[in-house]
Amino acid sequence: MRRGPSFLMEPPPKLEFSNSSGGRLDCTATGTPSPSITWTSLDGQTVSDVPGVRRILANGTLLLLSFPPELYRQDVHSAIYRCSASNSVGTIISRDVNVRAVVTQMYKVSVRVLTASKGCTAVLQCIVDRSARELVKVVSWLQEPSFNIYPSLQGDGKYHVLPSGELLIHSVQESDERPRYRCRTRHRLTKHLESSSSASITLLDSRGHAPPAILEHLTSVTVHQDEGAVLVCVAQGCPSPDYRWYQVAGGYEPVALLAGPRTRVLGPVLAVEAVSEEDAGLYRCIATNPAGEATAEIRLNIITPLSVEIVPQVSTVKMGATAEFRCSVSHSSGAHLITWYKDGRVMPGRSNGELLVLNGITREDQGMYQCVARRAEGDTAQASAELLLGDASPVLLYSFIEQTLQPGPAVSLKCTASGNPTPHITWHLDGFSLPHNTRFLIGQQISMHGDVISHVNITHVAVEDGGEYTCTAENRAGKVSHSARLNVYGLPYIRLIPKVTAVAGEQLQIKCPVAGYPIEEIKWEKGGRELPDDLRQKVITSTGVLVINPVQKNADAGTYTCWARNKQGQTARRSGEITVIGE
Repeated sequence: MRRGPSFLMEPPPKLEFSNSSGGRLDCTATGTPSPSITWTSLDGQTVSDVPGVRRILANGTLLLLSFPPELYRQDVHSAIYRCSASNSVGTIISRDVNVRAVVTQMYKVSVRVLTASKGCTAVLQCIVDRSARELVKVVSWLQEPSFNIYPSLQGDGKYHVLPSGELLIHSVQESDERPRYRCRTRHRLTKHLESSSSASITLLDSRGHAPPAILEHLTSVTVHQDEGAVLVCVAQGCPSPDYRWYQVAGGYEPVALLAGPRTRVLGPVLAVEAVSEEDAGLYRCIATNPAGEATAEIRLNIITPLSVEIVPQVSTVKMGATAEFRCSVSHSSGAHLITWYKDGRVMPGRSNGELLVLNGITREDQGMYQCVARRAEGDTAQASAELLLGDASPVLLYSFIEQTLQPGPAVSLKCTASGNPTPHITWHLDGFSLPHNTRFLIGQQISMHGDVISHVNITHVAVEDGGEYTCTAENRAGKVSHSARLNVYGLPYIRLIPKVTAVAGEQLQIKCPVAGYPIEEIKWEKGGRELPDDLRQKVITSTGVLVINPVQKNADAGTYTCWARNKQGQTARRSGEITVIGE
């Protein structure tokens, strides 16, 4: 049984890599038959190999090769890709993959020592070149020659490396001026480690109390749901400030935050584990010492997962009926846009709306449908569903007509039928299989719309080719037939009558395979007696059909002869055998 494609491994929403490392995107899908994997750009164009830059592997993996800076291409290295999985049922596309390649550049790191007074807290900042700042993280501070201090939430007594990278040295004394400090950084993509030059603390003369002053800080922090959030608020003052944290809700008094199962308040650091959407909002940090206070506000944004579901996932609908798919988007942050796709292509006029209604289903409507949701943040999610056609009895869309002609020319008879499953068309002449000769050619093909087209071509039509032709379209849901005569001028002719098997107690109908035109009269005989000779028998002389109902085994088995005559009295005769099975 055929089954539409579905993703086993969908590529990630984002891929960042350096030109020295390269990157890869994997995509696999299942279905029957097994789907093929291709990659497309945002506008639907198929992505192909670019020598030395991009390669598509046989298993569907997209490789973005390491490259020298001069081979950087924006359409390759700063682009949106999609994986596409296709089989004979239909096509689905993955969510958008935002690809960004960074050309590695050397960057410098330096240390900035903010003013420090005896007995207060010194703050050392690690300054990274602006060009690399977002890709570089402080991994430790080194107090020369070999004392490493690593980032933590709580700190280690005198020293505290904040998650944001600053080094705090509490209660500084003259002895703290001697050591020299370096910050060590790692590039997120290349993993390259770079250390700053060394710097030391210079104490200022104590001038008594200094009120807190908030150092530069992030005004907003964005994390995904279920991740940990760390808010940092560092104030410089003397003596060292104490910190209080509050959650601020519009129209309400700020709520003081205390340590709890998920919340840790650690001086200038507020850590919240496994954040949920209820944690989003405005947070206020107040730094206080005897000389005064300073306030900073940080907004915590929570990105909830974007997930999409289509109901039903499989819909079986009869042709001509109506199908509906409903798209449910699950998230609570930000507005979203819904786009409907059919076999990987946008459905015009269906760009937004949770309900997709398809009226008057035709064969072209079967396939794979997708709902793709997009948020302003740039992330996307998709879900797919399959529309199957229910069984439909065959319908003849085209059929041949009666023809009368002289012997010699070529003749073509054609029938076209639709239905589900796709019907099979068979041909008969006067109720029997078509003659086996080189002048008859039977062909059958399936159109792009799934209709079956069958034809009988006769080269150099002869008198004996005349008769009633029938095309029958049949599938498991039913069958339909069409009959019309092909009249060929000539003397009466009766083709070979194959052996016929009848069933006792049922009706038998047999047609005399008469050719020649015009024919005046057709009769049947058995044992020298013209039929009918009892009430169970009927002969339709205009068409040459013999009907026996019901058949009796002893009375009706035997040799039957049909003969045909034209107006000039010229005749033809042929006999055939009928056997009867059953009681």
